Parts: sequence; C-alpha cells; structure tokens
Amino acid sequence: MTKAQTDTALLESKMVLKGFKSRKDFAAAIGTTSHTISNLLNGVHNPSHDLMNSIYRVLELTPEEGTAIFFSKDLRVAKVKEEV
Repeated sequence: MTKAQTDTALLESKMVLKGFKSRKDFAAAIGTTSHTISNLLNGVHNPSHDLMNSIYRVLELTPEEGTAIFFSKDLRVAKVKEEV
C-alpha cells in the first residue's frame, strides 16, 4: 500500500486564501508549532489525525478539499492498481 502524501501546494494556497500571512500564524491558529507546520509543508511527515482535524476546522475545508489535500494521491494509486 502506498503512503498518502499531502498536497502541500494546495494546502499553502488554502492558508493564504484564508488570510494567514505566515506559517507561524497558521500554526498558532491550529494549536501546534511552526516547526510541525514546516515539516508538514516540506513533506517530512504527514499530519496526525488531530492535526488534520484542526486544519479542516481552521481553514473551513469542504470534504472534497480535504480529500484533495490529504488523500487524493493515495486514492489514485489504489484505483489504478484495482483496474490493472
């Protein structure tokens, strides 16, 4: 099974559209550190369930937006494997 990857470009665009001017401001709004956000946006690790929920809430993401950010790459790979 392929590990899900975060679409960091899409996540950062949602942060900007929501008015966050820095990773530090965004981290404070979701209750984590700027180091955690930096690691997430640099692809060092994927978010925990709690972090994902905080991001959903603060950015007011729709289910489709959340799926596109956190799960779409993994789902595409799984679908391709099923069709083969």
